[in-house]
Amino acid sequence: MTTDIEAAAQQADAFLAGKKKADDTAFMLGRVLAELGIRVGDRDSWPQLTGRASLGGEPYVYLGTVPLATAYRLINALIYAESVRRCAPEERCAGHDA
Repeated sequence: MTTDIEAAAQQADAFLAGKKKADDTAFMLGRVLAELGIRVGDRDSWPQLTGRASLGGEPYVYLGTVPLATAYRLINALIYAESVRRCAPEERCAGHDA
């Protein structure tokens, strides 16, 4: 049986581990966005991107409010990436340099 202090320490450890994982994910997402020319922290591009965690340690990334033009840009990039992925390597799909 764990004491209240041990339980609190375990909860704190879980929170910190979740926060670190969320921060790492937010950092990597920020790098991907930078490759797309989207600047995190810019009010007109992507204002806020923050790693967070619940008290139980579940990590998540807060994306903030994303401007519509940026959302369209991401949608177009994802659609293009999916179409390239579906294109067979031995075939040359029209409009793709895959």
